[in-house]
Amino acid sequence: MSGLLFLSGCSSLPSSGPTESQFINAQKDPKKNKLGFGIVQISSDLLTILASDSPTPLSTLDKVTDRPTSNDMIGPGDIIQISIYEIGNGLFGGGGSNASGTSIAATMASGSATPQSTGSILSSGGAAQDQQASVKAILSNLPPLNVSADGTVTVPYAGTLHVAGRTVDQTAAMVRQALAKKSQAPQVVVRVVQSVTNSAIVYGNVTRPGRVLLTPTRERLMDVIALAQGSSHPPEDSVIQLTRGNHVARVAMSVPENDPSQNIAIHPGDRIEVIYKPRTFTVFGATGKVSEVPFTVPELSLSEAIARTGGPLDQQSDPNGIFLLRYEDNDVVRRLGLPVAEGKPVTPIVYQIDMMNPGNYFLGQHFVMRDKDMLYYSNAKANNFYKLFALISTIVQPGITAGYMAR
Repeated sequence: MSGLLFLSGCSSLPSSGPTESQFINAQKDPKKNKLGFGIVQISSDLLTILASDSPTPLSTLDKVTDRPTSNDMIGPGDIIQISIYEIGNGLFGGGGSNASGTSIAATMASGSATPQSTGSILSSGGAAQDQQASVKAILSNLPPLNVSADGTVTVPYAGTLHVAGRTVDQTAAMVRQALAKKSQAPQVVVRVVQSVTNSAIVYGNVTRPGRVLLTPTRERLMDVIALAQGSSHPPEDSVIQLTRGNHVARVAMSVPENDPSQNIAIHPGDRIEVIYKPRTFTVFGATGKVSEVPFTVPELSLSEAIARTGGPLDQQSDPNGIFLLRYEDNDVVRRLGLPVAEGKPVTPIVYQIDMMNPGNYFLGQHFVMRDKDMLYYSNAKANNFYKLFALISTIVQPGITAGYMAR
């Protein structure tokens, strides 16, 4: 009877957390394990499986688009410039007297320009003097035109033209066709002065948030972030969230920085948010202090995390029962041979490392910590016995001392 009372006294003493056996028993008990977590021993095979796991790749968005991806497309809100070359007394040149037109022949005659600098001029060969004598070309730059909300612009003598969804070359051809019966061999050049359509939005933890104009060179993700003067924090502590239409991908900035295949081309209309998210892990159980610990380095191993927290307490913890708790991707959980949480992309997993096995110290050097991991040092089985013994000694010792002094 006294033995049972002794054991019941041990179990009722306060503790910083469960022992190794209590952890394992809770995993097997459906009433206690309602989350369905599994326990996995850290091994070389486990490290191989975890090493093959990769975050959601940005490259999957390459095939996703909700609009044309050409970077010279015209759209509502854009401002375009139209230049028209005409021969002789054209619609816009007025025989060279129009203020908006410049006589190319006159310019060439003055020696202030060369044929190359004046644009395309109809000629069949010969010297510049022959060209000026036979051909008089007028260059007219129309005032900048703002593309309306319905995607149209009004061009003199050509009328109202729908340019939204067309490239600059297609728009130039449309204007040229509209003027063909009113002007002698008109040549049209269109360029985008200010573009809303061919741009991406960059915001968040960047120095210059705002709209970034995309060019036909097809800027990539890290190019656009660099144009916004990037993040002042380490890439491992910065997260990129790329929104394209109804699709969202979120990865650490170090992913596209280290893997060129993930540094994808940016499409017009993309939204890029740079988020400062410092990585931390938490420590519980038989440790000197329950705390939240920042990584402060690009990559942190389990061995380094244990050392950084001072490790398990010799007089209180069980080195056989060091646990790391995290939510693991279901693809990894299936490869571990464990059931996955229904209707959820992740499943809680508990990784156990036995620090009494010297070989596990080497494995701990290659087990990579992740953001929001939880490290737990289990209590030693004998810990409650020593607590109860200390409690009994505290109660009995004064009586023993008093009896000794009464002699």
